[in-house]
Amino acid sequence: MNNMQRVGGYAALVSGVQFLAILVIAFGILGPLGVTPGAPADVVLAAAAESSTPFLIQSLVVALFSITVVLSALAVRERLQAGAPNRMRIAVIAASVGSALFLGGGITSFGGLPTIVAANDLATFRVLDVVYQGLLTSAIFATGWTLILWGLAGLSTKGLPTALNYIMLVGGVVAVLAFAIPILGLLGVVINVVWAFWLGLVLLRQPAAMAVRAKPAM
Repeated sequence: MNNMQRVGGYAALVSGVQFLAILVIAFGILGPLGVTPGAPADVVLAAAAESSTPFLIQSLVVALFSITVVLSALAVRERLQAGAPNRMRIAVIAASVGSALFLGGGITSFGGLPTIVAANDLATFRVLDVVYQGLLTSAIFATGWTLILWGLAGLSTKGLPTALNYIMLVGGVVAVLAFAIPILGLLGVVINVVWAFWLGLVLLRQPAAMAVRAKPAM
């Protein structure tokens, strides 16, 4: 098996663990504290003052996406590029943009939150939250296009399971629309758990030679 596909397979599995971690933090830890999508900034700051650990872990998880999304994109490109070279190039570009935004958002939150919480500075916290949410939403938007391109290329080349391709397409559309419909963000995380684990297993278990060498298409 190609080494890049193996690396990308492990990266996709790690992504699945990351998505699960986000769900656990959101519903199991922050939710009971009143920290839900759209919660007032003072409520969120009060929860962070009580315990900043879940927020910091969440920030690190977001930053780690900067690595896993690119490795997964390179692996999928290697698998499907014979039949969809242009779409795979664009998918890697979109993943790289998303990677930079994930890194920026995660590190900004991780570095700025402790100082703001210690100072109990609500105004500065609002600014940090706007910046963080903006970077995160942009990263999700860019990565959504990566998923859409993977799904389309997988369907045309038959290089990935059909059901997986459709799940990635749905996940991609949800991610792209999440900036306009915030509630889709949580739905997207649930969908992402499914495709991430499935993609990881496909890349690790199915020989690279199974990828169909279809007639090159855009």
